[in-house]
Amino acid sequence: MADYIYLISLSYSPLVWGLLAAAAICGIILLAVMLPRVSRISRKSRHDDEAPIPTDGYPAVSVIVYSQADGWNLRTLLEQILDQDYPAPMEVIVVNDENADSTEEVVSALELKYRNLYMTFAPERSRNLSRKKLSVTLGLKAARYPVVMLTCGNCRIESNIWLRLMMRHFIEGYEVVLGTSRLRPTEPLDDIRAEQSRSRSFNTEWDAVRGFGAALAGHPFMGDAANLAYKKQLFFANKGFSSNLNLQYGDDDIFVNEVTTKANTAVELSPDSQVDVLDPNPAAMSRVMRLRRMFTSAFLPKGPYLVMGLFSLLNWLMILCGVAAAVLALPSVVPAAAILLVLLPAVWLPIAFAWKRSARALGLRQVCLSQPLLMLWHPFANMACRIRSRRQRNENYTWGTKL
Repeated sequence: MADYIYLISLSYSPLVWGLLAAAAICGIILLAVMLPRVSRISRKSRHDDEAPIPTDGYPAVSVIVYSQADGWNLRTLLEQILDQDYPAPMEVIVVNDENADSTEEVVSALELKYRNLYMTFAPERSRNLSRKKLSVTLGLKAARYPVVMLTCGNCRIESNIWLRLMMRHFIEGYEVVLGTSRLRPTEPLDDIRAEQSRSRSFNTEWDAVRGFGAALAGHPFMGDAANLAYKKQLFFANKGFSSNLNLQYGDDDIFVNEVTTKANTAVELSPDSQVDVLDPNPAAMSRVMRLRRMFTSAFLPKGPYLVMGLFSLLNWLMILCGVAAAVLALPSVVPAAAILLVLLPAVWLPIAFAWKRSARALGLRQVCLSQPLLMLWHPFANMACRIRSRRQRNENYTWGTKL
């Protein structure tokens, strides 16, 4: 009987009570701050999906397709774009990087069917220049219409109202529209779980919550090069990519950060507006893209990154304070039970289900019960990625580049 009393004793030192209070406070702050941020994604996706699609008033648009030896996919993509249900003038400009013969053959064949399809070439040799930025700039200079829609040659667009959904925000007076894309294997698989590992899906959603969450809160700072639209004059008023010409990348995040404001930027997250990016090895490509994002993050506002870092910090503080309180309270098991049975479920379950809804909205694998563990592991994986990024730092600059 005495042992039982010790197990349920509530006579603790002030330190134990303080640690329990600290764990509870960390959990409450984590829940109060992170839950609304994650939920914005699913709410916005549902709102965009249910919002009526205008029938007129659309701007004339130039769709710029950056192609880097993407002839294997280009015919399908171009037909998907050129057959869009779009009621305003539209042209498609393919910027052929590396002058791939297959790209030229595909475009030349389709030009016989579509008179609003054109192609331009990036110079075969260029020194100290980012070929991607050079190609995008050439496409914008060739564009005849006031709004440009950017995508890439390795993409697929399954909906024929994609362009309507992205362009409807320009009717409302916005100058930039941020869309989203999903990384998919070149050969489609029936099971989405076979396409996406839990950790890769989690990392993708983490970036989306950080980027789109900030944009929906009125602080846009990054975009997706595979699904991005803006007014042509905005590009030239910003002098293009002049501020970061020494960098290989940044055409979709550094540039977007420079030209976007709360008033001029809209986010489109409806399922039909999403673009699939195809790659034979999505896992490897995801790592490459993550390293590039890690490097360019040094040139972006620190606020969104600090907010997401705060989530990880609060999560770990809650765990550590709870474990310390449970150990110091032994042999009483009440603090351990309170942490395991009350605090952690009360904090983690709402966030996990919100994370699941957000993943569904983004077309990602829905990690629910594993989300808390992935969230705990994320800071360490992020640290390893940052170390690799620093080792490859020079590869992100155009110094001495000869392509």
